[in-house]
Amino acid sequence: MKKTNVQRIISTVSALLLGAGIVFAAGQADTSAAAKTVSSSAKEAPSLTALVKAGKLPPLDQRVPPAGEAMVSPMEKPGVYGGTMRLTSYGGDSKWKVGKLTEEPLFRFKLDGTIEPNVAKGYDISPDGKVYTIYLRKGMKWSDGVPFTSDDVVFYYNDMCVPKTFGKSLYNCFFSTDPVTGKKEPCTVEAVDKYTVKVSFKHTNATFLEALANDAKWFFAPKHYYEKILPAFIGEEAAKAKAKELGYSDVKAMGKNTGYYYWPIVGRPTLRAWVAKNDIEDGIFTMERNPYYWKVDKDGRQLPYIDTLSFVKVSDYSQELLKVMAKEVDFGALNLADFTVLKENERIGDYKVCAWGTTAWAERSTTVHFNQTIKDPKYRKLFQNINFRQAMSISVDRKEIAELVMDGLTEPSQSAVQEGMLGYDKKWTEQWAEYDVKKAEKLLDGCGIKRNGAGKRVFSDGTPVVLELQLTELEDIRQCERTAELLSKFWGALGIGTTVKTYSRDLMTEKINANDHTVLVGPMNGIVTFNPALRSNTVVPTQNYAPWAGAYGEWYATSGKSGVEPPAEVKALMDIYDKIKGATNVADVEKGALDIINIHKKYQWEIGFCRSAPKLVIKSNRLQNIPDTLIWCEEYRDLGIAHIENSWIKTGK
Repeated sequence: MKKTNVQRIISTVSALLLGAGIVFAAGQADTSAAAKTVSSSAKEAPSLTALVKAGKLPPLDQRVPPAGEAMVSPMEKPGVYGGTMRLTSYGGDSKWKVGKLTEEPLFRFKLDGTIEPNVAKGYDISPDGKVYTIYLRKGMKWSDGVPFTSDDVVFYYNDMCVPKTFGKSLYNCFFSTDPVTGKKEPCTVEAVDKYTVKVSFKHTNATFLEALANDAKWFFAPKHYYEKILPAFIGEEAAKAKAKELGYSDVKAMGKNTGYYYWPIVGRPTLRAWVAKNDIEDGIFTMERNPYYWKVDKDGRQLPYIDTLSFVKVSDYSQELLKVMAKEVDFGALNLADFTVLKENERIGDYKVCAWGTTAWAERSTTVHFNQTIKDPKYRKLFQNINFRQAMSISVDRKEIAELVMDGLTEPSQSAVQEGMLGYDKKWTEQWAEYDVKKAEKLLDGCGIKRNGAGKRVFSDGTPVVLELQLTELEDIRQCERTAELLSKFWGALGIGTTVKTYSRDLMTEKINANDHTVLVGPMNGIVTFNPALRSNTVVPTQNYAPWAGAYGEWYATSGKSGVEPPAEVKALMDIYDKIKGATNVADVEKGALDIINIHKKYQWEIGFCRSAPKLVIKSNRLQNIPDTLIWCEEYRDLGIAHIENSWIKTGK
């Protein structure tokens, strides 16, 4: 199996972990007496054995891939079958929490920043980086017992990605770029045999697997399921009737939900360890073990150990916090501002407070993104003015933000690569970080938005400058609200008006996709990458994703057919990214990553006010096989890096 150029780059993650005081051993396991005395004789959960005996389920050897094909999950000690993991949910707004926690991509990132096969068994790469041969696991089955084959991969690409069945443009990872003309061309995906897929590019695409693990991470879909619901197979009218039967407004909504947000959809086959059993909007959303799950422990025992995931619906964060302290939650991410109260109640609540490292360039609840392609031309010109961004940065007292928003748990800083990561520069963390109102006033005067007789800043046509600060309902909402309140105070002192509005995550995603957002405050799609060669879309606009970039990403994704044409400095990011994809040696890949970082250093599109703090994670003492210290970042899928299919519930004392 040939390594990609990106995988050969010396990882910076270890330095990040050590810098945060984190020591991690892969597959860390519980070493208590309970773990040491676990019997490993049973190869499947007792509930599945009962179904087999009742004739309702095939025997284990007909459900799990044979030895050498099933994925062996790394852990030192086996677990105990049974039990329920208790979690919280905000209903549909938590579908990404559920999704990341249970995700099973074709390839996934390891803690050291390299990728590894997951659903895939292995891969080969041609010497020129144009052809990727992906090998699947023989004997794998979907959760309904239908075999998983190369047809499911080819179907996903040709019948779901290319025709935008789930409402997404073809992912950038599927394109290669002509090094001479800059023209992007899509790949071809074909089945070599039942368990082998070939992905062919016209030009070198050195970062395909890394990009795949970020963008089209699933790269497969149950063909047998979609052949019964999509109009391409059953006709438009029948598909409309099917959409209505399944509770969707139209065929488009059915394609989006079953194709992109599929994991909480009852009846949609999956490869995940647990399968949705009811509506995610219910008071308790339940996922039960997948009897056809394809991972085993080192003793050949089928995973997962835990029978059920139970997500209790809460209406707000305060309810979630109370449930944690009342011993009703086993695993979750909470606000750093609640560290003291959580630590004080650690023994009573029977949980452990853990601090995970992060790769975010700034504390995400204290970041601001001015949409560079906002539809109003007056605001677009203003936001694109680097002096405006500098003025908005230096007009804020970061010490006050750090104290009142983060309770002094992190320090004032600009959004910048943090220590221990590729491209770190201490001077950058101090850039535009001074509190200088007089200089900010002067910079704003130079931007053409001078004060009127009432002291309010106005455009040249006399209309007042009023910014809508947009927040997203995520776990950091309280800090985001405090940040917005303080920004309103500081910017109001400059004569700039503000309003604050909170949106659901889904609606905010739609607004970003449609370029309808204005000034985003908080963590939604902020810059979190530890290396642009591994994850680019928060720093390079390759799609409508990064809130600072707006519709630049659409321009890139459509080769200029739609979206907003970017200025030279943003085009430079795109050109560098294309060169990284086509690079044939390690030096060029790393140079490109640093070049992208340096452009961000110069233009400072994301404004940060505090240094990135650890992510606060709690786990109950009854939950085993989850390390105390990991890294929270988008590449690692947040809580998903814990790989809870390995965890188990300890009973008794």
